Amino acid sequence: MKFKTIVISFVFLVFFSCKQTPAAIKLKVAFSDQSKKELPQLYFIDVYKDGKIFKKYERFRKPRIEKEILIDSLDNGEYEFVYLNFLNQSLTRTIEVKENKVYNISIYPDYSDYKEFINKSFVRNLKDNQKVEFYYESSGCFHSFEGNLIVSKRDNKYYAESRGSSKKLNKKELEAIIQMECELNLLNKGGCTTDDSYIVKFGNEQKQFNDRTCAWEGWRTMWKQIGLKI
Repeated sequence: MKFKTIVISFVFLVFFSCKQTPAAIKLKVAFSDQSKKELPQLYFIDVYKDGKIFKKYERFRKPRIEKEILIDSLDNGEYEFVYLNFLNQSLTRTIEVKENKVYNISIYPDYSDYKEFINKSFVRNLKDNQKVEFYYESSGCFHSFEGNLIVSKRDNKYYAESRGSSKKLNKKELEAIIQMECELNLLNKGGCTTDDSYIVKFGNEQKQFNDRTCAWEGWRTMWKQIGLKI
């Protein structure tokens, strides 16, 4: 009888302990490009609960932004994570806490919402025997670099050319170029000493952009994805 009482008490204790474990959110801060393992350059994350500020994380002040942030002892409610991506675009991730468990959520500062520009993309709207030219120049205190890329369409297929090398683009590679082209429209002023300039030419049209964010790296990211060897 005594043994039975002990067993029942133990089961009740375990059940009660599990039931009382409070909810938590495990926030992961990372690059969408999984080959990059370092902590992205992010200056703040504001956390709201049911529309009111709940916590603030910053790059230079405690509590600091880390690769993984655990927020525990949470009450039920809607939690919003607000941050600026590399293009200074305000983005929000939302999660609703309904039960006592660990909720996992990730934010990617190198991700952007560029969908509104897709229909105006020169590359996306190419017709056969047309081309779009990209010219890139990066200059800073200790470096200088120039690059170019020509995207053309022939027989309903897309090709990339640069400095005598060329390749046929698959869907993923084409989307990488379109993404870079669209994200150029999101560039804002920055204070970086490195100045990346872009010129995009299509027929008689020409657009020019400058990137001083020191974080976006649109050209390098695109070039890595298309894999054009020169």
